[in-house]
Amino acid sequence: MKAPIVNIQQLASLAKAAVASNRWLAVFGKGGIGKTSIAKTIVAPAMGIDEGDVWIVNLSGSGPQEALGYGIPDSDTRDLWFSSPEQWPTADRVGTTPTLLVLDEFPEWDVQIQSLCRSLFQPDGSAPMIGTHRLGKNVKIMLTGNRRTDGTRSAVPAAPIIERCMAFTIEPTLDEWLKWAESNGLAASPIYTFLKYTNGVEGVDHFNPEVPSPWDGSPHPCPRQWEAACRASEDLIDEPVLLSLALRGLVGESAGSAAYAFCQVVGNMLPKLRAIRNGDDTMPSDRAEQYALSYAAIRQAKKQAQDDPEAAVASGSLDWLVNNVICACCGEIRKWTYDSAIANGLPLNQHSRRSAMQGI
Repeated sequence: MKAPIVNIQQLASLAKAAVASNRWLAVFGKGGIGKTSIAKTIVAPAMGIDEGDVWIVNLSGSGPQEALGYGIPDSDTRDLWFSSPEQWPTADRVGTTPTLLVLDEFPEWDVQIQSLCRSLFQPDGSAPMIGTHRLGKNVKIMLTGNRRTDGTRSAVPAAPIIERCMAFTIEPTLDEWLKWAESNGLAASPIYTFLKYTNGVEGVDHFNPEVPSPWDGSPHPCPRQWEAACRASEDLIDEPVLLSLALRGLVGESAGSAAYAFCQVVGNMLPKLRAIRNGDDTMPSDRAEQYALSYAAIRQAKKQAQDDPEAAVASGSLDWLVNNVICACCGEIRKWTYDSAIANGLPLNQHSRRSAMQGI
């Protein structure tokens, strides 16, 4: 499958174009890149649909009757009518509400169900149909799926399906993921810092590399697994053996070992941090070391101020963090450390040097 490659932000405009063209939007790509999340947060708003009106249907491993409903005989009329499977946004369920129906992992559905779904496409703009069931008039359709090159056994969608679609391959970028991680409270993790600063430096993409071929089932890095790695590092940062195992079990030997090595750098910087804290040394110019020291400093400050963070800032007991660490960092790292400290419950926005820490 060689659909054009797009990034996440481009999908908003393309989703509008799909609606204007009366075509389904098909988004393919390897697992773990957040296709269903993208449907809710990017595609639905672009189509004028509320996130709460996104219906996600996955019929992988199901038979045709799961899509059509089961036949129920009427003893009086000797007729047969079909039950309405609850996963479909039928007209009686959604009315005229703008709705997005996501056919998730569609290439893995039984080919008979895929064929039945062709009736969802109504070229005259009337309400989509599945079997005898009519969906809401304003239901838009989106397909998601993996490619065979993504380590799955997915079939290639039939030409009549693709001919109803505007199809793309999604390739998330590291910058997009970092912004998402920041907005979801993951920026304080050393794994976030590892990806932000070191990914690709040695010519190796640890963030979202190609799936090995042939696929052997080994843990493999992808955005979804890096999210889990960020969360695991919060709990296991002080247990190096378990942290190493967790990272390798999430993102594989190569990426996991590299991420763990960076976490070790954080630990190895503690003696230098003590000297900086006491005023006997200064922050290094090396950016990777600044990141490592800043992360370790936030952890120490958080522990120091855990009883009353506001009092710790007001009394000046965290001035070592402000003066010796944050304000001594280069611009980007300085702001990252300041933001991360606040995200960890240290109200440095109440400090007299807050403008300097923000780089203003």
